[in-house]
Amino acid sequence: MTNTIIRNNSLIKLYKQELSTLYFLSNITTDWHSHPSIQLCISLHDVPLELEIIGKKHKAFGFIIQSNVSHKLNTTGICCMNFLVNPESPFYHLLSHFTENSTIHCLNNHEALKLANYFIKSIVTQQSLDIYHICGLLGGLDANCVCRQDNRIIKAAAIISSLPIKQISSREIAAKIHLSESRFLHLFRSKLGVNFRGYLLWQRLQDVLNTIDSQFTLTTLANDMGFSDSAHFSRTCLSCYGLRPSELKRALIDNDEMVCNTPNRKGYCLHRIFKTLYSQNSNLTI
Repeated sequence: MTNTIIRNNSLIKLYKQELSTLYFLSNITTDWHSHPSIQLCISLHDVPLELEIIGKKHKAFGFIIQSNVSHKLNTTGICCMNFLVNPESPFYHLLSHFTENSTIHCLNNHEALKLANYFIKSIVTQQSLDIYHICGLLGGLDANCVCRQDNRIIKAAAIISSLPIKQISSREIAAKIHLSESRFLHLFRSKLGVNFRGYLLWQRLQDVLNTIDSQFTLTTLANDMGFSDSAHFSRTCLSCYGLRPSELKRALIDNDEMVCNTPNRKGYCLHRIFKTLYSQNSNLTI
């Protein structure tokens, strides 16, 4: 039994670019979940968010959450942004440095406000989200960083991403990058922090969510993207996002009557932000 909450005035919107996704959320409490992406979460108001990691609850104006860490997020009455960066991104490691000594890194009000300004300005002006710049705003750029990605694993991830349906065996991928299957599976988990099957499910889930507001049923979308059935899709969605697919789909329906019920002391309101974005950015996924 889960305690995921989607209220009548809940709202989720997505802005997607290669290897990362920005979610705008309001008034939602998730169930326990984890995913292979590193997560940057920031409040859009002078009100802290609530994050629960197993064994401890945290309150802050923003968080950087280590990948594959089980957590619950509470945005009751609060607008917030969640920026997810896939582990194969060439800039993933820049954010990961913030969580080298802890599973989460807490942001203060000033840091959250700077990031909110940057994200909103970037979307309204249709500029790509620059992780290097984001880390610079947080003062976390390490000039001595020598992190390197394994080109074989990056190639494997690119092969998977290029597939219209994310169905391919580890043996096929291993052959394409000239590794034995066992060596590939070990290397894949070591470099991306998630096993091969889990990564495929994560990619399939992203593909479904990119089209979740279409006219097709969730069952059709799940089948088309490679899930064995709707129950399998629902379990994967709940496991990775802490929300059921039907709840996500319902929350994606635009409603002009939706308003943020948090005092707008910082000049940000999710409803008004998106009223602006609708008219200025045709690339916004809604």
